[in-house]
Amino acid sequence: MILVYLFMGLIGAAAAIFALQNLEPVVVRFLVWRVEGMPLALVILLSAFIGIIFASTSAFAQQWRLRFRLRQLEHQVAQLSAAQAQHSTLHPAPRADTPTPR
Repeated sequence: MILVYLFMGLIGAAAAIFALQNLEPVVVRFLVWRVEGMPLALVILLSAFIGIIFASTSAFAQQWRLRFRLRQLEHQVAQLSAAQAQHSTLHPAPRADTPTPR
């Protein structure tokens, strides 16, 4: 866990250095939207943050679908196990030491 904190600290330090070295103002245009004077580092870091949010949302949706499918399959296995148990009590399997009728 300490390695994870160390890695996150290094990433944070790198982001801070990146932001300090890229303070030049830029113009951002998207369709009819226009923002002037935004620092280049802020534009890049916001873009990365938005990408992380979208990727996380997508991964969360995939995980939710898989959990839902897992619950469906667990329910199906429980039903099949119950049906098999009921079938085995109604029709017990022949014992190995008794001859089977032909």
